[in-house]
Amino acid sequence: MDNHLFISHCNLDGFVGFRKKHLKSGLYIGNPSWMEYRLGVLEKYTLASLQNQTDQNFHLLLFCNTQTPEPYKEKLLTLEKEYKFLTLIWDQTHFQGHGGNTVSSMYSSIKKTYLKVRRNTSDEIICTRIGTDDMVEVRYNEIIKGLVIENPVLSIAKGIYWDIETDKFLDSTFPNGPFISVKSTLTDFKGDLREISHSQILEKTKGTAIMNDIPLWIQTCSGTNVWNSLEKMPGRPVEIDREYLKQYFGYEK
Repeated sequence: MDNHLFISHCNLDGFVGFRKKHLKSGLYIGNPSWMEYRLGVLEKYTLASLQNQTDQNFHLLLFCNTQTPEPYKEKLLTLEKEYKFLTLIWDQTHFQGHGGNTVSSMYSSIKKTYLKVRRNTSDEIICTRIGTDDMVEVRYNEIIKGLVIENPVLSIAKGIYWDIETDKFLDSTFPNGPFISVKSTLTDFKGDLREISHSQILEKTKGTAIMNDIPLWIQTCSGTNVWNSLEKMPGRPVEIDREYLKQYFGYEK
């Protein structure tokens, strides 16, 4: 059943403002620009991992700025046509932060869009946070659907940090990390509980940290990511070969 939504955002207003404080040129200037680089990461890593899911019954809802300039808007529309699970939501007002009216507005947009694209009649809905530089293991959709039956709010603890510039990896266990899934209903819709930071969500909701044995996510790091760098992340160095990345995360060099 396609009642599992991966929720992400690309270049929203608040996101643009935040980036301007950390990037000298902003999102759309440079060769390559941040936006060009990020769309490449989205396609090569995030979309590839979702394209290879064993259970293809899910949707990726990606919030995008209505003022996105060409050629980036054209590229996003091309991706939407190519990846059938991807639906773009053109609304620039939402910020990736926590709280405020923007979150309730975001949830309204998610629910409205889902009702247009879903292929089921269930009241139950699952929302999972994912970044445009994240990857999920090929069984992730299947696994999350099973786990939320008894764990309506959960985080997936074990994963990998991958510096895609230096090709170095960390094996990590991060119980309060950002890989959050929330089960609710259309009648009482909770979205992905974006109003609560991932560091606090388990405590505030009495949620569950799933201490998985195998890595179920990869968070990529690069010089353009102002939040994450490998030296700041928890974990131990580990060697990962390309065949593993291809088999379990759909990565093609």
